[in-house]
Amino acid sequence: MFRGLAIRNSLFFRIFIGYVVVILLFAVFNIGAFTFFKSTIQSEIIQYNRLMLKNTAERYGTHFTRIKNLLFDYTSEEDVIGFNRQLLTRAPQDVDYLQAKKIIANLRRDIYNPLFYLDDMIIHYKSASFTVGKDGSSDAEEIFSRLYTSDVYNYSFWNDRFAQPAYFQLLPSAVFYKVADRSERKELIPFAFRLTNSNYQVIAFIDVAKTQSAFFGTDDKRQFMIMNKEGTVIYRSSDRLSSAALPAFDADSNFTLRDGQYYFRETDEDGLVYVTIVPYASIASQVEKVNLTLLFIFVLTLGIGLAASFYSSKRVHSPIKQLITAITDRDPLRQPSRIREVDFIQSKLHDLMQERDAVQQQLTHNKSVLTSYSYINKLKSINSDISVWQDFIHAEESFTIVLYRLTFRRATFEKLQLQEDRAATYIREHIDLMMEGRFPGSHTFQMENNEILSVIVGNDAANALQELLLMLKQQLDHDKEYCLVSIAVSSPYRASSQFNDAYRQVQELARQARLIEETQLIRQPRPLASTFALSPSQDQELNACIQAADAAGALQLIERTLLDMQQKEASVGQFQFFADAMCSKIWKFIEIFKIEPEQAQKLQPLVEQFKQCCTVTEYTEQFERLMTEAVFLIQDKKEEADPIVSYVMEVLHTKYVEDISLDYLADKLNMSNAYLSVYIKEKTGVNFIDHLNDIRIGKARELLIGTDLSIQDISVRSGYRNITSFNRMFKKWTGMTPGEYRRNHAAETL
Repeated sequence: MFRGLAIRNSLFFRIFIGYVVVILLFAVFNIGAFTFFKSTIQSEIIQYNRLMLKNTAERYGTHFTRIKNLLFDYTSEEDVIGFNRQLLTRAPQDVDYLQAKKIIANLRRDIYNPLFYLDDMIIHYKSASFTVGKDGSSDAEEIFSRLYTSDVYNYSFWNDRFAQPAYFQLLPSAVFYKVADRSERKELIPFAFRLTNSNYQVIAFIDVAKTQSAFFGTDDKRQFMIMNKEGTVIYRSSDRLSSAALPAFDADSNFTLRDGQYYFRETDEDGLVYVTIVPYASIASQVEKVNLTLLFIFVLTLGIGLAASFYSSKRVHSPIKQLITAITDRDPLRQPSRIREVDFIQSKLHDLMQERDAVQQQLTHNKSVLTSYSYINKLKSINSDISVWQDFIHAEESFTIVLYRLTFRRATFEKLQLQEDRAATYIREHIDLMMEGRFPGSHTFQMENNEILSVIVGNDAANALQELLLMLKQQLDHDKEYCLVSIAVSSPYRASSQFNDAYRQVQELARQARLIEETQLIRQPRPLASTFALSPSQDQELNACIQAADAAGALQLIERTLLDMQQKEASVGQFQFFADAMCSKIWKFIEIFKIEPEQAQKLQPLVEQFKQCCTVTEYTEQFERLMTEAVFLIQDKKEEADPIVSYVMEVLHTKYVEDISLDYLADKLNMSNAYLSVYIKEKTGVNFIDHLNDIRIGKARELLIGTDLSIQDISVRSGYRNITSFNRMFKKWTGMTPGEYRRNHAAETL
């Protein structure tokens, strides 16, 4: 009993109950509003259907008026009258039928106007039994008996209309078809007009499907019918509808319920009656759906409110509980609170307890108490950002992607006196011509300045595609001294939403191309050796060679690695990555020796030329040119460089894996470590530890990108014995952890 009383009197319980009371008040209000809304929603749905029918009637009425004006305009149109005069007054051989072309042009303009929803409009001349329509001029019997054939409206029907009084006549809809192709049937509403004693009549054929979609909608549950003032049905969406089957409507109401169906009626200014039939079950299902939705939202909101109340009460109660713990425990740990007042009280309480301990220590002199504080670091979540290329293929068919990656050999290509972009265009046009001839509907386009892509649609294209690509390979090999092409073929994919997956696949296949002098056709991935990188000892030896301006020694190491890559059939991408890594290392030494930008700029063209290397020999020769120029600049700078700084930088670059310290270097130079630290800072602008960390983190980046080593192994190879220190320093230097850096680079290369 006492425990229950203590719980009810606790701060947490009282705060939580306060939240619950507020939630219950809102819940009562929502239940009342829900009950009221439930009682009115059915009438709102009925009103909605009435407004929908009224809007439909206005649209149909406006459209019929628009067609009526169009018919009247054509009866008084100058070319129509002039052509009629010729038919009445001239012999058939003297009639100027060119005047009918003007009428046809005007008819096409209005028929193809999307606002009229017309299938055709025909001007029927009684004399000469002649018609003019969007498809040209023809004999009237030919038109109404073969091209616009109907079981209701035949040639005799239209001919008999000339004996009837002249007026506008909206006729009931009927199915029209061509005698030659009865499968192509359309339901049309004829709208005819003729002036008194006129030799011609104008007939507009309104497309029922288009008008219903535009004015009424495509809801399969509703039925629709149009009648004229005499009760004749102009259009009905179902053959079961008829004017006789309609119920009687009250005088002051335009809707009624009969046999489980709601009937809605609307009459426009011309006396046309529009009727919509909506099943009562449809309205009831809408009401039920809304009820369930509102109930779900209410329960969800109530649950979230209770959970939030509990969580908020715990957050408010937690710091109070900590204060109580601090009072009851004589040596509490202080934990910061997000509530400023509680944090202030806790701070003051902590100060009071320290004073108490100090007084107690001074009085007893027999015990000293040390209080230690620990801080907990929050783990940071890893964020990933993947761009999905929008597929532009609209057809939901099986497809295959072919990627052509071009490598222009600049040394021989320049002899052609042709720009690379122009040559790429010629190659694309040639491929497009071959693909389109063999696979109609295929698409060939240029993705990058050196990438061409073909998309072949179809389920049975594999064998034909293989034959075509082999033929293309023979043709491209004729020009291999100017340009090498790697052709990557994806697997067949079923859905257009997989276009990005297919593109990733061919990109990966293209990167696995071998370093050979011929066109390569790649359909399957091949096992590759791990990405090639220098071992720590080789890396230090290369650093020492560059530091000593020993071009021959550096080239020997690089050439040995290139030959090893060739023997293990490394991919083009691996060769390019190795070249990039070596260029980055050379640039690092250029920065270390503070070579002027004007001099260093000489190396940029040499670095860019690695992209055109197609053989190991070309890579070797290019490295020789680059290394020779680089060591020349370094040697020239070393002659004027500070010997102490040069020694320090040489040690850092060759022994960064070892436990190097400022004291170690100071002993070697017979200097104090404080003086050496200031000296390095003054001469280079960067202190000793930043130089060391920059070199180590740079090496770590190379290993993260270029190898599959674990982060623990990379930490050791970079000179960090402690993985925690390595992670902290790497994040400080790059803004991300080693794992994030490796994942981001992998995502960028896809």
